[in-house]
Amino acid sequence: MKNTLFREANEVLGADLSEVSCAASEVPENYLNPILPGFYPDPSICRVEDTFYLVNSSFEWFPGVPVFRSRDLVNWEQIGHAIDRIGMLKELDIWAPTIRYHEGVFYMVTTELPGQVFFVTATDPAGPWSDPVYVEIDTAKVSAIDPSLYWDDDGTCWFAANDRLRTGTIKHWVWIQKIDLRPVERNGRWEATFRGERKYISEGSGVGPDNYAEGPHIFKTMGKYFLLIAEGGTWDNHAMSVLRTDDLNGPVDNWERNPANPILTHRDKTSPISATGHADFVDTSKGDWWSVHLGVRKRDGKHRLGRETFLVPVEWVPDGKGSYWPAYNPDSGHQTLMVDRRPDLPWTPVPGVPEREEFDAKQLPLHWNFYNEPKNFDWLSLSDHPGHLRIRLRQEKAADQGNCGFVGRRQQHHNFDVVTRFEFTTDKANEVAGLMASIKFSHQMRLELTHREGRRYAILHVVAGKPADPVAELELEGKGPVYFALQARDWDYQFLAGTSENDLRAVGGVQDARILSSEIAEGFTGSYIGLYASSQGVESSAYADYDWFEYKPVEQAGKRVAGR
Repeated sequence: MKNTLFREANEVLGADLSEVSCAASEVPENYLNPILPGFYPDPSICRVEDTFYLVNSSFEWFPGVPVFRSRDLVNWEQIGHAIDRIGMLKELDIWAPTIRYHEGVFYMVTTELPGQVFFVTATDPAGPWSDPVYVEIDTAKVSAIDPSLYWDDDGTCWFAANDRLRTGTIKHWVWIQKIDLRPVERNGRWEATFRGERKYISEGSGVGPDNYAEGPHIFKTMGKYFLLIAEGGTWDNHAMSVLRTDDLNGPVDNWERNPANPILTHRDKTSPISATGHADFVDTSKGDWWSVHLGVRKRDGKHRLGRETFLVPVEWVPDGKGSYWPAYNPDSGHQTLMVDRRPDLPWTPVPGVPEREEFDAKQLPLHWNFYNEPKNFDWLSLSDHPGHLRIRLRQEKAADQGNCGFVGRRQQHHNFDVVTRFEFTTDKANEVAGLMASIKFSHQMRLELTHREGRRYAILHVVAGKPADPVAELELEGKGPVYFALQARDWDYQFLAGTSENDLRAVGGVQDARILSSEIAEGFTGSYIGLYASSQGVESSAYADYDWFEYKPVEQAGKRVAGR
């Protein structure tokens, strides 16, 4: 009986399960959630033959909309970004993408801003992706968010989204309408055109105090059309519900709500996973059904890793009327588990992200991002000093709202160690370079190397909503390379610095990383850790050369993690 085994495992191990993984050479019976740890929210998935493709929201981080590939639904390899060119969009703020495949073409449709909806296409999901085609919407009358596409058997394409303007309140309505995706040039941009009547299907199933019906996806099986929707907002009251109909062209009254709604929610707070919702369904070539959805792993009521991607089995349960409803994990209390029986698919490990980035390649790895879209990359080079990442000092400060001289990767574990080795020579106190942990411009921790009167210092800044005086500083004697480090243990962050990797000294005391949580910083992303340099408002020709950057997950007790 797997139910008892998995319940006990989840109760005992809880949220710490994600800090453990098996070696890639093993073929496990089970898999661990989340399948994409860290800031990977709003997952959408599709299958082409025996390969699965998945995308996530990226909000203000660039490149946008990471694209993943898997053969077994557990091991995922990032193969690109759907938004990867400067200037593709007028404003980078990506909400809730959907990926679909139709007649040899991949479509990624998403929200640039609430109301501004577009799609891009590719024959290879690794790219290149096309320039955006916008959806013809009067944003004064309709607020299209969380768009999705569905092709019916006759080739008709249906567009689904949610609208918060229909009632003049913040409540959302899910609507569907036929759409012609062939682009037409209007007002200097390419647009798709709606056809026929817009049908407002549901404002939710009344499963919470605020329904917020959103994230719709249409799919068809066993002769019926199903509409999967998220409800309750994206935090603790998040939930999934489903409706069905016999005919998309039929009256709105023909849509039937599942009497068991919500079919997935963790609002009872008995699980280490919370805020479960914004899901998508996919079937395997063997006829099994699975769902990906977002969720968070809180510690002491807060989370800093962001909304992550989880995997859960779906079964079709008879309704007593000759038809079926989808049910999440019915053998395990309709819950997403931290450990569950893996899909009946060939185990297909993929290359993992190396712990140490040596900066030897011609391009940065796909998991490195920038906060907001840079105007250019003139300030960044992997060729000026081969084997190093050179960051030229920009005038923008870390606490400025735009794009500063920062490049980082997601924090994906509650416990990890980071070390970087770099060289930075200057005689100006305003010029700084170093290591930064950040969730947004207003909430961050920075360990900066700077110089005063011929001496160099490691200075720690902690910013929580407004600029503040430095927390601590440490003088570093001599010249040459410097090592900066961060030891993260749950909410405790300890920064260190030194002129040798084996002789690192603490800079200040242990800092409280709760300022990097979504609950305090607000917003929809997770925290990043990476490299930063700035001349702080003054033109400069200086630069910092980073030799390598190392990110190592650790167990609670401080030992290294095997695998992920």
